Amino acid sequence: MERNNKVVLQALMGLDIGGAETHVVELSLELKERGYRVIVASNGGVYESVLKDHGVETVKVPLHTKKPMAVFKSIRTLKKVIKEENIKLVHAHARIPAFVLSLLQKRLGFTMITTAHGIFHVNFLLKRITRWGDEVFAVSEEVKKYLLDNYDVREENIHRNINGINLDKFKNHNSFRDNNAIVHISRLEENTSKVAKLLIEYGKNNREREIIIVGGGNELENLRDLAKGYENIHLPGKTTDVTEYLKKAKVFVGVGRAALEAMCFNLPVILAGTFGYLGLLTEDNVDSAAVNNFSARYTSEITYEALSRDLNSIFNDNFNLDFSWERKYIEENYSVKKMVDRYEEVYKLYLED
Repeated sequence: MERNNKVVLQALMGLDIGGAETHVVELSLELKERGYRVIVASNGGVYESVLKDHGVETVKVPLHTKKPMAVFKSIRTLKKVIKEENIKLVHAHARIPAFVLSLLQKRLGFTMITTAHGIFHVNFLLKRITRWGDEVFAVSEEVKKYLLDNYDVREENIHRNINGINLDKFKNHNSFRDNNAIVHISRLEENTSKVAKLLIEYGKNNREREIIIVGGGNELENLRDLAKGYENIHLPGKTTDVTEYLKKAKVFVGVGRAALEAMCFNLPVILAGTFGYLGLLTEDNVDSAAVNNFSARYTSEITYEALSRDLNSIFNDNFNLDFSWERKYIEENYSVKKMVDRYEEVYKLYLED
């Protein structure tokens, strides 16, 4: 393996579809372009081949579970990698990877940076075992406040960052008005499938409109059963390239990184998720949506009536709104380059020249 003073170990639970996972993939690819040697430790997944194709090294580590045997195996594997590759900087992207690395930090003498990608349940035990390292990045003001309110983290060690979008990958697409598809992209688990279920209901009641629900998870087969017999409702599963579905969309429904990616195509975006319903994203409400990292948290509760009303308005052209502002907004506020610039400012404090 090549020797490089600019070596960073990225550690996360897995490399399947998800906002944090895509965040790490884009970060790793851009760091590689900037001359870093990047090693990604995770339990693997569909993005592993993408990283390898671009020269990013990967290591299989069971960081997706806190079962004792998996934790012991993770400690052994990471200790070996960090010692053999003389790694001085590690970057953890979830609570389990950060906890495992914290057990090794004092003995091996590396710096640990973490990124908090969202707000999670906190109880006495989780609070005691959660480790945030030497520097912490928060992907929104809401997440920063969560860190300050719930953990012993000094404000001067918290840095704001963003979910950077690869604008070369999500190139502008202006023909959505001729499309007929409603696209939703999400991890489809029991607690994140509410929007998918409502869209299936909408598709059953509006057979002329195509519903495309993209993502994998434990609920995928149950959702496919709900949609069985309806040719206008499609659940293709998980993919590493969501652009093929966004190019078919007339409107996107969802939250988080996927909503930002849809904005690159200047698509109408209905911000709707498990935590709330903001409705149609506009220039007037986009800044308030950004405060909660486009999660729609602390907005109205999502209902079928509200969702169907807004979808019908878009299809019936009952408004005259311009969505050309969206891509410019992403370029100015959410590019991958801007995201990595912010990380690199801190990385350089701890890496040799």
